[in-house]
Formats: sequence, C-alpha cells, structure tokens
Amino acid sequence: MRATTTLAIQSEPVPDEDSELILAAQKNSSLFQAIYDRWAVRVYQYFYHRTGEMTSAEDLTSQLFFAAYQALPRYQHRGHFAAWLFTIARNLVKEHYRKQRREVPLDMARHMMSPSELAVPTDPAEEYAHSDEIRQLVQLVRSLPEEERELIRLRYVANLSFADMAIVLTRREDAVKKSLYRLQARLQSLLEQNHD
Repeated sequence: MRATTTLAIQSEPVPDEDSELILAAQKNSSLFQAIYDRWAVRVYQYFYHRTGEMTSAEDLTSQLFFAAYQALPRYQHRGHFAAWLFTIARNLVKEHYRKQRREVPLDMARHMMSPSELAVPTDPAEEYAHSDEIRQLVQLVRSLPEEERELIRLRYVANLSFADMAIVLTRREDAVKKSLYRLQARLQSLLEQNHD
C-alpha cells in the first residue's frame, strides 16, 4: 500500500523551472535569451563530450539553439523541456557524424567532476593513486559500448533527470535507472579489481 502511494505522488506533474521561461519566450521571442542562458553550458558540455572538439561543440550548440528558437512557437511544454532539447542534440550529433564519418571516444572523467572533486591530494602517493584511478576510469569508459557511454553523458554531463533520459532514449524510466546503476556498479567493481 505504501509503495502505491509513493508511486502516485511521484507520477503527479511537478512544476519545473522552464515553464515560465518557455511561455515568456513563446510570447516574446526576444526573451529566448533566458532559455539559452539556462541551458547553454550543459548543452555545450554534452556536445564536447560527444565530439571531443571545442569548435564542433560550439557549432553544434549554435545549431541546437537556432533549431530550438525556430521550433519554440510550436513546442507544447509538458514538463520535459530538457528531454526535448537533448533529443535535438542527439539528432544533431548523429548528423554531425554522418558528415564526418568518425567517432571520437569519450574522454570524460576530469570534465565531469565538480571543482571540489578535482581537488588533488597534497601527498604525492595519494596524488599518484588519484590520477591513476582517473586514468583507469577513462579507459574503462572508453571501452564501453556507445549506448552505455550515452547513459553517462546524459546523466553526468547533461545532468538530466531519469524521466528526461527515458524520453530522450525512448525507454522506460525504471529501465534507464537500472541500466545506469548496473553500469556504475560494474565500473566500480572493475576499478576495485584493478587496485587489488
């Protein structure tokens, strides 16, 4: 009975921060800047992690916001603006690689961490262990199939909710959660095996 109550509460629509920005920009296109300001960094980071190139990431970010600006009058907000944006982003990256015919591996460990997580220990032995662990993590992530790397990008680079990730990936939310949690556990286990 308690689980049913929890599920009912979670499924109710939650007001999101984008609603007011979207409505305002739909009425007055000059207010689109607020949407850009809110999302530009996360979009750029996502593109950078997909391409590994600053110029490509900048170009794709510009293309995404131009496409979003053009489509915004027809957009019907249902609480998942991030999913809409990152669906456009994924399509742009696919088109980018169709044109380029190459894939750059994800090199994400240092770029994904917050400044506090990047604080390197002052003890040389700890510093070496820390940098070695990051190198191992980068190698492990590079060896993952694209589908699993995309889970990492959407969650930790784009910082999407599980609900938005599910929409972008056209999967069920619980399936996305399970996939990511299993992936994290597998990566952790592999890192621990490497330290034994």
